[in-house]
Amino acid sequence: MLRFKADQLRGMSASMFRRVGVPAADAELVADHLVEAGLLGHDTHSVLRLPQYVEMVRSGTVQPGAELKLLADTRYTARVSGGWNFGPVTATAAMRLAIDKAREGAMSVVTVRDCNHVARLGRFAALAADERMVGLLMANGHGGDLAVAPFGGMARRLPTNPLSAAIPTGREWPVLLDMTTSAVSGGDLRLLRNLGRPAPEGALVDAEGRSTEEVERYYGPPAGAILPLGFPQTGHKGFGLGLIVDLLSGTLSGAGCSEETPERSGNALFVVALRVEAFAVWEDFTAEVEGLIERLKSCPPAAGFKEVMLPGEHAHRQYLRRSREGLVVDEAAWGQIGQLAAELDVELPEPQSG
Repeated sequence: MLRFKADQLRGMSASMFRRVGVPAADAELVADHLVEAGLLGHDTHSVLRLPQYVEMVRSGTVQPGAELKLLADTRYTARVSGGWNFGPVTATAAMRLAIDKAREGAMSVVTVRDCNHVARLGRFAALAADERMVGLLMANGHGGDLAVAPFGGMARRLPTNPLSAAIPTGREWPVLLDMTTSAVSGGDLRLLRNLGRPAPEGALVDAEGRSTEEVERYYGPPAGAILPLGFPQTGHKGFGLGLIVDLLSGTLSGAGCSEETPERSGNALFVVALRVEAFAVWEDFTAEVEGLIERLKSCPPAAGFKEVMLPGEHAHRQYLRRSREGLVVDEAAWGQIGQLAAELDVELPEPQSG
């Protein structure tokens, strides 16, 4: 693993995007999104994705500079199209629209179609928490991106269908849940493939439905599948969550639910912003949240653990540490990024020594 300063990777990434025609503001937003993921410890959604994202522009999958378009609009709801711009650009605009609408009332719902890969959902849920709101996002594959077998099945029928929820606290970090409804994410498998490591036991099946830890058995050909979260004991719960995400994201946005032969893949979004102060006095709310956090963290740690940590807490600690020490990129991903930098005539930063 190689280590770099965040500013180095941010500048390099934005330069690559500008080289292929991405407007400066969008280039900087997407670059920041990828680097922030790495700072938070989510290497699966960091600059590992750069070659993929640049190729999406060059192939026409991404329409750089496309603006959010209102398809239906009421005081507290909206259905929008991202025009197939970068997913992080579209998701940012959609959540800001939801926040603006929620300021006028108690809550809002925005659904999104024509949106490319969004990457880390937690970034957008946290935008709501920054505004004293609860943020909730769900995403399906816009009808495609099939990867996960349903509980009791052995072939791909759903995407990894992630969801994220951010609840503001009186601390520097919100309670932030960001998870797939599958046993592993697609990003996890990309990273494991690069590192030559096996998948977790019970996460994958091959094309014959046999349990496997060989990542290449998932990719095929013939392709295997990821299993739902909790398989085998509670895989029905992960499957149920994934199904709800698919239904809310696909039906209400107009993008459609998962199918065998979709027109194209991407992310369809279900976005909610809930204004805390429509329900409670802010100080009372944060005091109640803080009380629960303290009660949970006061729990004696079990064997093998040093402390109880809440969703979002470990990522915040990673962010602080990696902001000082740098973030890591695996050598296989860096080799691919190096080839891309040479093609685009973008200067490649040197990794930190030591």
